[in-house]
Amino acid sequence: MQKTDSFRLSVQEIGGALGDIGVLLPLTAALITVNGLSATGVFFGVGIAYVLTGLFYRLPLPVQPLKAIAAIAIAQGLSATTIWAAGWWMGGLLLVLAATDTARLLGGFFPRPVTRGIQLGLGLLLVRSGILLTMRREIVPGGVERVIRLASQPVPLGWLLAGVAFVLLLYAVYRRWPVSLIVLTFGAFASLIWGGAAESLGQIRLGLVLPRPALPRLADLADALLLLVLPQLPLTLGNAVFATVDTARTYFGQAARRVTPRALLTTMGLSQVIAALFGGAPVCHGSGGLTAHYKLGARTGAAPLFMGALCLVLALFVDGNVLPILAFVPYPVLGALLAFVGVQHGLLARDVRGYVEISIALTIATVAFATTNLALGFGAGIVLWQGVRWIQRLRPRPEGVRP
Repeated sequence: MQKTDSFRLSVQEIGGALGDIGVLLPLTAALITVNGLSATGVFFGVGIAYVLTGLFYRLPLPVQPLKAIAAIAIAQGLSATTIWAAGWWMGGLLLVLAATDTARLLGGFFPRPVTRGIQLGLGLLLVRSGILLTMRREIVPGGVERVIRLASQPVPLGWLLAGVAFVLLLYAVYRRWPVSLIVLTFGAFASLIWGGAAESLGQIRLGLVLPRPALPRLADLADALLLLVLPQLPLTLGNAVFATVDTARTYFGQAARRVTPRALLTTMGLSQVIAALFGGAPVCHGSGGLTAHYKLGARTGAAPLFMGALCLVLALFVDGNVLPILAFVPYPVLGALLAFVGVQHGLLARDVRGYVEISIALTIATVAFATTNLALGFGAGIVLWQGVRWIQRLRPRPEGVRP
């Protein structure tokens, strides 16, 4: 449990602020290149959300693209207007839930073993995502394929780079150095030497570009609700609301008093509306991102303010094209950071006790990992939890014991 100042900018804080880019950068780059979202709109929405988060919570809460929406949109190649429509839907629904305080009623569906199962499942999925990033033959987004020969077999160079990055990461943690800054510096050199990022230097152009208002078409609203919003909503409630509350209280204790379900629904709803209005990606908070910021050094609201300022600079002052800059953050380094954060986040479940709690947490984590869908894992855990409670009610009680 950590006692914090509200805002404290330091090298460790900056390093922790960069701790969640393993989730942020791959998803935003894909939404820009595959789905045609404006880079200015995407980073403007993320930047504003980070600033609001830092000012209100005064803790290193993350801002991430909504994972289910991003994954489905990328896999199906959905249009930018459909993604904007999903942002409007999510923003409206979350604000309604906050205004009616529905989270108070929903809290009963998220007992400790269910929350721990969500955290463990998310940890496993983050480790898997880290491994998949490392397996890419491209070192950087849009770069050339790089392999090394081991026993006449082509092996992605990313494995070697990720191994070096992970060793650096562990050593930096041991010495209490700014982990993210050290690992990302190594990644920048690796991208210059092997990833072809040097070729991107000439594509970086400075220039002011303001975000433009963007409205979805009415025809996209139905598709967005069915394809994107309904799969995302239970994941948002489970991971971005209740698991985030639990994670924040675990790390920060009383300092996390502002992190409540109603507050998270409100800040996420406002962030969705702002992002959708300016053509950005739907965003949320998340328990895994909080672990990333915390475990890599962030302790105060200065971390989200720093990230917000950085995203706003990328949105407004690089002529609308941030992709050449993202090429300096290679996939293997992102993979190493994701794997480390995944392990740390999964360890939050180590306090579950008893056969029933362990079974529920493992069921959620196993289903989530097997299906790569945290919402399905959550659903399986809820069914098991309610089944256990039903059996306990039917079990005969000894005389004299009141229910």
